Amino acid sequence: MKEAIQKTVEGFLPELWAMSREMYENPEPGLEEINSSRLLREWLTRQGFSVEENFHGLPTAFRAVYGSGKPVLGFLCEYDALPEVGHGCGHDLIGVISAGAAAALCQAVDVHGGTLVVYGTPDEEITCTKVQLTDEGAFDELDAALMLHPYQKTCGRMGSIGIYPVQYEFFGKKCHANEAGPGSDCINALDAAVTAYLNISQAKQYLDANIYGIINNGGTLPNIIPDYASLRYYIRCDEERKTRRAVERVTRCAQGAADSVGAELKITQYLCPTQTLLLNEPLLQAFEENMTALGEPVVVEEGNRLSTDAGNVSFRVPTLHGMIGIHSCKGLDLHTEEFAAQTVTESGREATRLGVCGLAGVGYDLLTKPELLAAVRADFDRGIREQNEKGV
Repeated sequence: MKEAIQKTVEGFLPELWAMSREMYENPEPGLEEINSSRLLREWLTRQGFSVEENFHGLPTAFRAVYGSGKPVLGFLCEYDALPEVGHGCGHDLIGVISAGAAAALCQAVDVHGGTLVVYGTPDEEITCTKVQLTDEGAFDELDAALMLHPYQKTCGRMGSIGIYPVQYEFFGKKCHANEAGPGSDCINALDAAVTAYLNISQAKQYLDANIYGIINNGGTLPNIIPDYASLRYYIRCDEERKTRRAVERVTRCAQGAADSVGAELKITQYLCPTQTLLLNEPLLQAFEENMTALGEPVVVEEGNRLSTDAGNVSFRVPTLHGMIGIHSCKGLDLHTEEFAAQTVTESGREATRLGVCGLAGVGYDLLTKPELLAAVRADFDRGIREQNEKGV
């Protein structure tokens, strides 16, 4: 039946490619993907899916379902663009690959049973809505979640890192610069922020983490001692336990700086934190086997430092977050206009074809091989146990 699925994909390609091209030419930033979401919803409706809009209160999110019963396979769609850059992360391909793969599997569900669920998950780049959806149990119905992300090469076994966004706000007491000095009760919040920044810069060289930040508010006028200043940081680590250690150390630096000038400190997560990907060996093997059968080489890239909110999904249900190669992108970084431009080349079109066929192939294996599904679950349970033993 895989040959029949691939023929179905060939028939879908012109429509998938047209949707992708429209997304590329009309990029929409996160939570504003009105047209992109509509394109995918309407296309899935035409393929026989029952579509729910405004999923979990997110206007551009959706849930589309075909079939019934077990197993339940999820396909994750992204379609948000980067401000000023456009689709520099290839999200104009992610949504159509997931939707196309799910639709191609409808014929298999008609024969073998099972349920296909396509999720529209907006704003992966900034607010990371998969974190909210995961926390609210949106993916708990799944036996496995599947998606592919455009990249320079095709790979599955690759490292990833989590992101902990944190804001340190310092509250002091304002006065005119002429009034500052000995005997003044002025408290310079900017001094606290600068001291914290320098302290953190010294401390981070001893931490196994990627830590960087900005002073996003430091006052308004040079002659006004600011009563408010703030820092924003990303703390990125390849293990949750390292993240916790780094956050604790950085927070001590901020608190010490606040205490040194008498300022008050407020700590907030200004964005949702994302976790590392929990890799699933049987899913990776299925992905590699299906891509190899299509003639696409699959490589290992353990040193990758990418982040994704699919990491949070992977700690809730078994998840495949593979990378599909746009081979004309060799040497180009993600999040660039140059990478975006390659998504609408013939190389991008071929990546779309291979991605849809490969992801549908993994889905077919999961639908028809109970032993694979059992192995996927067993490996997931093992991975969670190991994380728990590490205190994550």
